[in-house]
Amino acid sequence: MTLFRLECKTHVKTLLIWIIVVGLLTLGLVSLFPSMKDMGLQQIDLKSMPKEMLKAFNISDMSALASIEGYFGYEFQYVMIATGIFAATLGLNALAREESEGTISYLYAQPISRVSIVSLKMLANALFYTLYWLVTMIIAFLVCLIFKESTASVSNLFKDFSLLTFAGWVMGLTFFSVGFFLSSLLSSNKSATSLSLALVFLTFILGVVGKLQDKFQALVYFSPVDTALPSSVFKNGLQWKYIVTDLIVLVVSLLLAFWIYRRKDLKA
Repeated sequence: MTLFRLECKTHVKTLLIWIIVVGLLTLGLVSLFPSMKDMGLQQIDLKSMPKEMLKAFNISDMSALASIEGYFGYEFQYVMIATGIFAATLGLNALAREESEGTISYLYAQPISRVSIVSLKMLANALFYTLYWLVTMIIAFLVCLIFKESTASVSNLFKDFSLLTFAGWVMGLTFFSVGFFLSSLLSSNKSATSLSLALVFLTFILGVVGKLQDKFQALVYFSPVDTALPSSVFKNGLQWKYIVTDLIVLVVSLLLAFWIYRRKDLKA
């Protein structure tokens, strides 16, 4: 459990920074809802824009922006992208950091197996992502309660946020697991941030392309962000075909990480 405590201690500061920044960003975005509604944003005519383009960027129905759920669903998709980057970075740093910083020799001195190292690091980082996501969603829900229109149903809002919390949790853990798998291959975490950005934006672009052309619709399955798009979850509920795909990727990535790390020549 020493390794678990050390891993948690390492990420406390990062966790707090991300929660504060994302919380303030969410507050800033949602606080604009009343003024944007008064300006008649939902009445903007988008008929001149290609429908496929509007669908790809989740703005096909501007009238939905007149409700707090519709407005939040559009704005928060960018927070979802940032969340994916955070989760992927956690995974990419998890195993490679020990070799990069030379602390792997300390772990060698402990009575602990490689399987235990991988297990404890996986659990600690998954726990940190879960805490980040739960606090973020609580903040987002409370902010929406403050700025919602008077006719909005609190029970319906709570139900939609519950679904989004689950979908976003799966999305983040999927990015984390792929990052964790890549971390088992790397001997340095210096490229963790750039790889995280590449992973999230590449998969997001695949989702956009999949929505632009029906013949490429299968690409959406490779976009975890599309599993948890707030506008889609609020309107259509959970899309289990995407969630199951994410869960398969998650399990396979973690199993591969275990298999590779057990056979890896570690740099002390």
